[in-house]
Amino acid sequence: MKPAFLLVSTVLSLCMPPLCTTIAAAADRTETYRYKSTVTTDADGPLDLIAELNYNDAATKAPIAVVMHGFSDSVAHFRNFRPNARSLRNKGFFAITVLMRGRAAEEGAADGVRDSGGVEIHDIYDAVEAVKADYAHLVDPTNVYITGYSGGGGNTLSALTKFPDYFRAGAAFFGMSDYGFDATNGWYNNGASAAHRAILDKDIGNPADGPMVIDRYRARASNLASKNNPYSEIHLFVNGDEKICPPINALSYRDIALAAASHRGEFNNIFVHNGDSSGKTYQDFNGNGAQDGDETQNWPHGPPNADQQAAAEQWFLSRLLAGSIPRPVMNDKDDLFVAGYVKTRKFSLWLGDGQNAAANLRYDLDNERMTFELRIAGDNKKMAGTLGVDTARMGRKPVGVFLNGKQVAAIAAAGQWYEYRGMRDGDVVELRAVAKHGRLVSPAVLPLLPILALLTWSIIYEKRPKCMRKV
Repeated sequence: MKPAFLLVSTVLSLCMPPLCTTIAAAADRTETYRYKSTVTTDADGPLDLIAELNYNDAATKAPIAVVMHGFSDSVAHFRNFRPNARSLRNKGFFAITVLMRGRAAEEGAADGVRDSGGVEIHDIYDAVEAVKADYAHLVDPTNVYITGYSGGGGNTLSALTKFPDYFRAGAAFFGMSDYGFDATNGWYNNGASAAHRAILDKDIGNPADGPMVIDRYRARASNLASKNNPYSEIHLFVNGDEKICPPINALSYRDIALAAASHRGEFNNIFVHNGDSSGKTYQDFNGNGAQDGDETQNWPHGPPNADQQAAAEQWFLSRLLAGSIPRPVMNDKDDLFVAGYVKTRKFSLWLGDGQNAAANLRYDLDNERMTFELRIAGDNKKMAGTLGVDTARMGRKPVGVFLNGKQVAAIAAAGQWYEYRGMRDGDVVELRAVAKHGRLVSPAVLPLLPILALLTWSIIYEKRPKCMRKV
């Protein structure tokens, strides 16, 4: 008689096919991925956008790496940067190469109109959020990294300032932090070729055409907004003799942030790495006393080769993979420079059409009161914005919404995302939590307040003695 365990194993072997036929082997994947814009529509609805994914289908909790292509139009955007994306995949990342709106690649085209660092930066956020939802079983949604080259480096800098608590780390290779706002150092007059300027003229306008165009360049100036992000670990790689996107882009990004620091060390998160095109400068990462290829600090313009990419990533990538670079958490009180728009987990602000205005936003958040003060930068002071606020920190209390000290709305119970539309220059919007037995004016009654005030005055007037009434 067979022992029981042998009998069970025999039955199982008869009933079950071999494991190799039921469990697919882990594999590296390259896929064309389509997703929707959450901020822009066309005649067919939300823009249809496109990205390329490089990942291993057996991964779990893989950190997300966003890879951004260059500035000029090219059908080879995915192909050119596929080696860089696959290198990140091979190191353990889920890599997303975003094709910006209005561009076409060999694998397909993205809807929309390109705008050189304006609303199109939101396509990056939408791509990552879509991947988090569709590949939730593979990715760590809290660990997101972004990197880009040339125009993609510019997109990286913009994303880090428009979404300051979203990315744990960012690496920009010879990116532009000013497309043309500064007449001397802006990219339009300092590095951009005639072909580049023709694209900028179409996407944004010629900076010489007046204040309205300058406002559009201001809305894309990530160096002016670099103070928004003292949280992410930010690495800027550029050779000292870089001509197309000169080092001033990296230096001004860092230096403007440092000038805005409220305390020593606030912006120790920003690192500028000056490369040497002679190939003689290296960082001895492995401590062997020799210059290895993947230690040479030289980043010529274009997609980096394996050694050039590794020579940059060794500064931080192992810590990012290990999760030791913390997830950003916004300060509860600060001043931001909103270049077009800003989106955080605590609040958001969208100015104008998202690419034609900038402003200074002072905010102060606690569990009982949240205050936002807006000052429009630029000539068009009539520009309005939409403020969004997460009220969850106020518990389930009733909340009053006040504009410049006057109640304009009420929230029955906090805990939801609230939007105030029409915030203008000089406005102060305040959300006040009300104690359990407190009282707020009902939103339905607010439009009637002027009429009620008039009726109250009329009643009081009629009850006065005739001798006290004004004839």
